[in-house]
Amino acid sequence: MRYIRFLKTPRIVEEKNPSKAHVYCLITIASDLGDSFLPHDVNLSAELRSDDEDGKVYVRKVIQWSAGMRDLPILLPFGRSKITWPTRVRVGIEPGAAADDFKKLYESKTYGIVSAWSAPLDPAKGSKEALKLVQRRIGISKESQLRIWEETGESIARHLWDAGIVLSCHLNDLVDGQAKGKALAEFLLPPKGKKRLQVLELGTGCGIVGICLAQRIGNADVILSDLPEAQEIVKRNLQKAKLAKGSKLSFQELDWEEELPDGLRSWSKCPHCTQVDLVVAADCTYNQDSSPALVATLGRLAKTSPGVSVIIAMKERHSDEKVFFDLMSDASFITADSISLPLPGDEEPGEETVEIYLFQFIGKTRLPEAVSNDFCCG
Repeated sequence: MRYIRFLKTPRIVEEKNPSKAHVYCLITIASDLGDSFLPHDVNLSAELRSDDEDGKVYVRKVIQWSAGMRDLPILLPFGRSKITWPTRVRVGIEPGAAADDFKKLYESKTYGIVSAWSAPLDPAKGSKEALKLVQRRIGISKESQLRIWEETGESIARHLWDAGIVLSCHLNDLVDGQAKGKALAEFLLPPKGKKRLQVLELGTGCGIVGICLAQRIGNADVILSDLPEAQEIVKRNLQKAKLAKGSKLSFQELDWEEELPDGLRSWSKCPHCTQVDLVVAADCTYNQDSSPALVATLGRLAKTSPGVSVIIAMKERHSDEKVFFDLMSDASFITADSISLPLPGDEEPGEETVEIYLFQFIGKTRLPEAVSNDFCCG
């Protein structure tokens, strides 16, 4: 996959001759880590659009990215156009698209390129330069989109990563019954005897996985957790989420090096009921140094939440990541199921993959032996 990124976010450039006014920005097309650039020639549609659901295109310009490029300047002249502010700049493969269709990213002509939407421009309100943000819009159903902001800087915690997008879209397909992975699909429903599904996302980053679940699964309590530096971007994305009926979505600070916060310890009012039914995490195993803390946190959750299941998505970047599986085994987690999904944009299908694992805890818990979770109050 490759992402269109704003190296310089869009800004309005005013000229002495008003008819020559334009919007300028500088983009690149790079991997999620930003360590490789698109090695193909491709035409892009750069657009100045209204900042509403209609997304009217005021100005459109075809630009070409050439193999070997590292960046590409864009100028969108608007001086002769009738524009209603605020506006946004959108750059993508398909002209005029309202969102990226994830399945179309697998088509060879798209090269797995994810479109970029800027923050609003509105000169009347002093917004002549867009905030250092980029929004991704991914269509996950005919009625629903994932709209996720990420930062344009180099913060790992506030970026989207490949495995998060792939896991989100796969879970969405499981909800619709359109994907392989029956075992995974079963854990997207409340356990027997419970009316609600309680989900915790670890290392949420921008929040894409948890937000997807809250938008697609009804009667779910979804908590997105991460370090404090992720809170601002997550809360921005929470504001745009359109939740499924009866579902709730919130953010909780959680440091894997520390004990579980009270907000997670007291999630369930029943002392015998599973406090967390499902834990999800994507792209959290890339740093082997953080794996012990991650597994320790999963262990704490398992000991206070009998029957918890864990879904981990990873794009393996180096062999050192395999230490995570050794640690999980030592902590009494077993692999109950797994699936390998190809990444869009590969020249050879399956060249890069995202691996999704379902883990279950088989160790001792704090649940009294006389109490069965299947018959708890829920």
